[in-house]
Amino acid sequence: MPKIPRWFWLTSGTLWCLVVIYFSLLTPSQLPDLFVTLQDAVLHFVAYSVAAFLLTMGSRSPRGPWKPALVSFTIGVGLEYAQPILAVGRHFSYSDMVANTFGLIFGMFLALRFGKRIFIP
Repeated sequence: MPKIPRWFWLTSGTLWCLVVIYFSLLTPSQLPDLFVTLQDAVLHFVAYSVAAFLLTMGSRSPRGPWKPALVSFTIGVGLEYAQPILAVGRHFSYSDMVANTFGLIFGMFLALRFGKRIFIP
């Protein structure tokens, strides 16, 4: 299996973060029906798991993905503060930040434990 280049992971992670930012700043009425039917914590967990996974896969450090974790965490906290200001009907939530944090930890764990074994020979 050919090695997937670092730029692919970082570009994918960046694009995914932009998608998360976009949907996080929509008003509740603008969100797709699927987002309304799923549990909010599940959406946050999955969104930040994917972001952390992609960014960690692009990380150069084999010892720890602290930069990807910090990027994901900063986006999550920043969006929670920005939502009540920029999106009508959205509000600040500590539970969303907790779900984001657990999601990014899970995504980093997957990338470190399994991702680099599967995608980088």
